[in-house]
Amino acid sequence: MTRMAHAEDLEAITMLLASYCTRMDRVDAEGWADLFLDDGRFFAFGRSFDGRTRLQRLAREADRGVHLVGPPVIDVDGECATAQQNFLFVQQVDHGMRIGWYDDELVRTPDGWRFRTRRCTFVSATGPSERP
Repeated sequence: MTRMAHAEDLEAITMLLASYCTRMDRVDAEGWADLFLDDGRFFAFGRSFDGRTRLQRLAREADRGVHLVGPPVIDVDGECATAQQNFLFVQQVDHGMRIGWYDDELVRTPDGWRFRTRRCTFVSATGPSERP
């Protein structure tokens, strides 16, 4: 892969990760689900949300608030990539917070990079957890 192509991939993946937050926070359930492959999976809260219909439902029913994320660590390998990113989620109603990180498997598609999987790990009082 050329240096320029690699830079373009990093930029495109960074935009994908940013779109995840803004589309969820602005309650764009369809747009948020579009960031995943049709059979994409999101793991959080001890559950797996598989496929477009379940992803859209999750986005519509999720707690409202704002996602704040750190810079991602991205590794591109041809048509696939992985990403790691820390997050802070501030809830809209009571300003309660959740902290943790995302681990992603990404795939290049004709429409750009998409999530194959996104796994959310929360940092709880007792350490890493599938649940906040």
